[in-house]
Amino acid sequence: MNILFDSGGSKTTIVRVLKKKKIYNVHLAICSHNDIDHANGFIGLLDSDISIGEIWLPVTWASILDFIIDNKCELFELRHHFANNSVEINDEIKPQIDGLYSKESISVEDFDERLSYISELIEIYNFTEWDYWHHHHALCGNPIIIRLERIMKIAGLAYQHGCKIRWFEPTTKCKKNAIAYGLVPLNSMYVSCVSKIKDTMSFLQMLTLTEENKHSLVFEYLKNGIPIVRFSADSNCTCQSVEPYKNHIIVTAPHHGSEANDNVYKNLKGDDIIWVRSDRKSQKRPCATFKGLSNKYCLACSVKNFKSRLCFNYDCSKNKWDCINGNICSC
Repeated sequence: MNILFDSGGSKTTIVRVLKKKKIYNVHLAICSHNDIDHANGFIGLLDSDISIGEIWLPVTWASILDFIIDNKCELFELRHHFANNSVEINDEIKPQIDGLYSKESISVEDFDERLSYISELIEIYNFTEWDYWHHHHALCGNPIIIRLERIMKIAGLAYQHGCKIRWFEPTTKCKKNAIAYGLVPLNSMYVSCVSKIKDTMSFLQMLTLTEENKHSLVFEYLKNGIPIVRFSADSNCTCQSVEPYKNHIIVTAPHHGSEANDNVYKNLKGDDIIWVRSDRKSQKRPCATFKGLSNKYCLACSVKNFKSRLCFNYDCSKNKWDCINGNICSC
């Protein structure tokens, strides 16, 4: 069984890597949130000849798309909102997901049928033309436009690809209910309804990423009922209801070991945790707390000056991970 959690920032790299490994069938793909280094590769993957059976996405995306479909006749009005509010929204407003929705909702089944409109809307929006328009308004490369386009393309291609789509809503309660493929959501829950966004300003706030980063989907993968991998994405999720891990488990470093996620490294306990960090070294990552952890691996260790892919093998008889390709990090 092949499970892909996030896809990197390149639209072509993930396809090339999978084909090099002769993987042409992904049973499940999960996109944790709409950051370019987590989501962009799905555009190329879903546009390739690699089969994807199922894809799991944040339900905030569904609400955004539903708003777009309902307001497709007001595109130029929305375009002016993008221009007039881009600086204010991105730099000053710290949106909360609560309070952005109306009391209305739509069932997932009804919403999925609406996804057939997405390809048409991408043509109507004509993002190339928008780039030209933004250039003349000193807003070329507007991040809100880029995020909206990415959501529309991923959802539209998933629909065209024939993928089963499941939508997940952020929650502060760690329910530990298995969904499928041995995966348990730690900070979200599978939903049957999509909430409607109440107005245009709320729609713009939903696209700013501030809250979505915190609520990016976190999952554990279970083998024989034991959690052996924790996919953290960029989340601050510490799941206080979870007792310290008492078994070998791989935990991906939240936000690449960022200082902003320092509390995760302080609060997540377990003698047998294997920490895996992607990304390069920067001023704020890896943070001092991450550097102090034992048994950690980097895709790019600045101290030992190496870059390498990491490959681990799980020994079911010993309930233990062995690194068969990669080096211990000295950051």
